[in-house]
Amino acid sequence: MPLVVETGAGLANADSYLSVVDLKAYCDDRGLSYAGTADAVLESKLRLATDYVDSRWRYKGARLLASQSLEWPREGVIDWSSLPVTGIPKRLRQAVAELAFKAISEPALFTDVDRTARVKSESVGPISTTYADDAPAMKVFSAAEHLLKPYIRDPLEQGKPVFGGSEDGYFSFGMHDNPSV
Repeated sequence: MPLVVETGAGLANADSYLSVVDLKAYCDDRGLSYAGTADAVLESKLRLATDYVDSRWRYKGARLLASQSLEWPREGVIDWSSLPVTGIPKRLRQAVAELAFKAISEPALFTDVDRTARVKSESVGPISTTYADDAPAMKVFSAAEHLLKPYIRDPLEQGKPVFGGSEDGYFSFGMHDNPSV
């Protein structure tokens, strides 16, 4: 099935934020080699990277249309410069490109983590590893995370509903009090 790239219109059948041509241009501009990787493989890596950015983080604002297949485009998103974010932001496309490139050589972007043992220290022969208590339980793709940071909801705000009408995207205390009561 051919790759369907989100245009910013909120397509119901989009499965990527980036085309293969755009991925290749991104890699070429940064000296990243995808040589020997077939376009069909690059398409699958773009789908995987898009799935990753859509499921890994919760974003500010709300989806533009209920019928759209991806998390972006969104409404009610303001960037670090206090400018409204419309369509598919460049930083999102760059994050998808970074992740798609990583996916060419990584066994998986999504990793299953067995947390039942919660091992803090393990030794195998003379080799020993102890992780900090706050070490992430999965691989962190720093480039993508830093690119998306302006759009990611604060973890303390992630459970709150998002509605338009207030400057920060949330209803403020007393905003809906009935003044006639």
